Amino acid sequence: MDRRLGENQDPDRRCVLVLRETEPANEAAAGAKRTLSFILHRENQDDVAHLAKRFITSGTRIAADESDAYNLLHAHFPVSRVNHSQAYRAEDGTNTNQAESFPARFRRMQIGQHHQFGLASLANYANEVAYREDTRRWPNGEIFRDILTKCARTPTHRDWCGYWQGNTGRPERLAA
Repeated sequence: MDRRLGENQDPDRRCVLVLRETEPANEAAAGAKRTLSFILHRENQDDVAHLAKRFITSGTRIAADESDAYNLLHAHFPVSRVNHSQAYRAEDGTNTNQAESFPARFRRMQIGQHHQFGLASLANYANEVAYREDTRRWPNGEIFRDILTKCARTPTHRDWCGYWQGNTGRPERLAA
């Protein structure tokens, strides 16, 4: 059975697309600066174009893998590609390590802590991992203050209240 064919794929399987802004190479705290995660039915050009238009500023240098979903980005951004079937990084040093580390940590969180994610809560878990990635070098006290401040300033969201009154939230949150 060829799992690449549409008829052989699990209809409940989703793609977690991640956009990571990295620190400039000369900064002391090298690595990812900001992480955005999106849940998609599959990695495709339409969804990538929509997210790129919305979240990526013009002139941004993009590093992507060899997936066809990123081909259209060449018309709008300087793009460096890494062909993972040949190497882990391109000859010019371009790599996708920052984006590749996110799914690895997400998978470890699923296996080690939560064991299973439902489609209704997948976006919430992906956002949690994105926040943990962005703050992993912060002191615990600073993370606590940041979360407490965000909780105090954020209004009540309909997905997080009224459970006992029958509100079970939206069935699934897709990015595009």
